[in-house]
Amino acid sequence: MKRIFSTLLSRSLVLACLSSAFVSCDAIYDDDLPPCTTETRLLFRYDYNMKYADAFPAEVNSLRIWAFDKQGRPVWSDTRSGAELQEKEFYITVPLEPGTYDFVAWCGLDGNEESFSLLNPSPADISDLSVDMLLKGGSRADDTPSLFSDAKFSGLYHVLRKDVVISRNPDANETHEVELSLTKDTNYIKVLLQNLDGSEMKKDDFSIFITADQAGFSHDNMVKQAPEVFRYEPWLVTSGATSLPEGETSSEGTQTSVSSVLAELSTSRLMADARSYLTVVRNSDNQTIIRVPFIQYLLLVKGNYRPMADQEYLDRQDDYSLTFFIDKNYNWYSKIGIYINSWHVVPQQDTPLQ
Repeated sequence: MKRIFSTLLSRSLVLACLSSAFVSCDAIYDDDLPPCTTETRLLFRYDYNMKYADAFPAEVNSLRIWAFDKQGRPVWSDTRSGAELQEKEFYITVPLEPGTYDFVAWCGLDGNEESFSLLNPSPADISDLSVDMLLKGGSRADDTPSLFSDAKFSGLYHVLRKDVVISRNPDANETHEVELSLTKDTNYIKVLLQNLDGSEMKKDDFSIFITADQAGFSHDNMVKQAPEVFRYEPWLVTSGATSLPEGETSSEGTQTSVSSVLAELSTSRLMADARSYLTVVRNSDNQTIIRVPFIQYLLLVKGNYRPMADQEYLDRQDDYSLTFFIDKNYNWYSKIGIYINSWHVVPQQDTPLQ
């Protein structure tokens, strides 16, 4: 009885194997079976931030992507926008033949039309693909830069993924996933001037700006030189007074309220090797009271976060707040230091950063 059962089992296994062979994708005995397919999906992520969490569904509202062959020639492009980008696992299926490709994508160009311009939407070569920041121009009575940007930027993101291999397996249905991790190219800057003696400060008392000479991005997200040095100017300046809690006084020991001026600015990608300066001018006599190397000051607090290279910190962090204290003569009281992203910093007084 056991021999009969064993023989029947062996025959069943053989028949099962033969049956599976005849239902493979390339079965030549049944024309009704579909061929095997290999699907390549591009998955988009924005976790290159200080939270180390994917913020793509919450922040990205538009997408443009291009594929280039290894000779740099465009072979495919696509655009997406709207609700589909808010899906938790958003991906695009790539309809490309087997080969090796480079992919370039910019996200957030829609909504930034007054701030950034996509050059050559149908490029002949990968090097033709770039984005320019739109600068305004105007003559000035003094020798300050004539080009400026006072726009409020929406989030702009970029990714370049090189040497992506797309293949086909004729004997199985497969799905290949390729992750595209975005870098954010825009920043939100807050500059707060706060008094020490309780005197009122008005928003027109100061001019606050950041000078830079890099605007726009090449296909690999490297910043491009601007025609000349330009200024990032605030898109909003406000002033106001805040009452101190009952029983508390300021460092001066008498005042019960604090007056402040807040300037809000947008900048494009910040580079660790850039020469950029934050400047505050006292408008009553056109006197510069603050001029500090902007990038180097931002990096003063990098050590309070996870260990990382300077450029990684600047790319992950997209929100900066700097607080300066102003004395009764509307000068910067530098001895008290500054606050950068809530971290207290007292720069060396005798050796200014350059």
